[in-house]
Parts: sequence; C-alpha cells; structure tokens
Amino acid sequence: MFRSMTEHSTAPSVSITDSALAAIASESRRSADGLETGGILLGTESPNGISVRHAGGPGPNARRAPRRFLRDLQHAQQLAAEAWTRDGSQWIGEWHTHPSGDLAPSDLDLDSYLRHLHDPDLRLDRFVAIIVGGVSDHDPIAATWLIERHQAQAMSLRREHE
Repeated sequence: MFRSMTEHSTAPSVSITDSALAAIASESRRSADGLETGGILLGTESPNGISVRHAGGPGPNARRAPRRFLRDLQHAQQLAAEAWTRDGSQWIGEWHTHPSGDLAPSDLDLDSYLRHLHDPDLRLDRFVAIIVGGVSDHDPIAATWLIERHQAQAMSLRREHE
C-alpha cells in the first residue's frame, strides 16, 4: 500500500493500524489534482511506543492548495470525540500530502507542528506527522516524522494488524 522512507532512531516506535493506513492511502489519491489533502491522526502513546489507530480525512470545509492544507477543525474535533469514546484514542498528529513529492516537512509544516507543541491547552510532548508523496503513482510513498520541541526526525512506521 505504501512504500516507506525511514531512518533508524532511538525514539519510541510508531505503528499504524491497517485501517488507518487504508484511510490515508484512499484520501491521498485526491492529491493527483496537484492540491494537498490530509487529516488527523488519532491513537495512543505508551512506554512501548506510539500507536496510530485512526486517520481522519480533511472534512467538508477543508481548504486545499498546491502547498497548503487546512483541515476542517469541526470535522477533526468530531472524529477525535468519536475515537475517544470508541477506544480512548487521542489526537497525536496529522497527515497530509505533498503533491510535489518532497517528503520532508516544509517550514510552514514545522511552524504549525511547533505551535501545537507549545499550546498549553493541547499538552503535547511530541507530534506524529505523516507526509505522503507520489500520489499519482499506484503506490504512494510516505515518510513518518516525530516532532518534538527541539527536533524533527524521520521514523520507521510499523504496520499494526488489527
């Protein structure tokens, strides 16, 4: 479904369920039109690592542009509330496409992630970002990033079979 760019790290492992991966793969194909799309990542963090259990879509009021994506906040909040009720999953990050194929976070992406990490209401210590490229190909390629207040590092993304 995805080819993955990875680097080895001592940070916690990141896994993703098959259903979350399928949701990202399906929605990411919309970027074949040259516009970014994306959504939220919901899951849990434990001493054993980070588990992405659900991936939401952009929502009906999302704004898409060639180098920018703004999710529908109300839609994201609804997805987060449903995931919390279903299995205790919380908002742990976001995914989006880069139709240009560059799988590194842009300066705009990093600024956004750092705002989330410094928002005292969110109480986040780290933020998972999945960037998807190659959306016009049959198999998109994805890079997973773990963003902390002072660093961003590429991570391996392990499939978690449900």
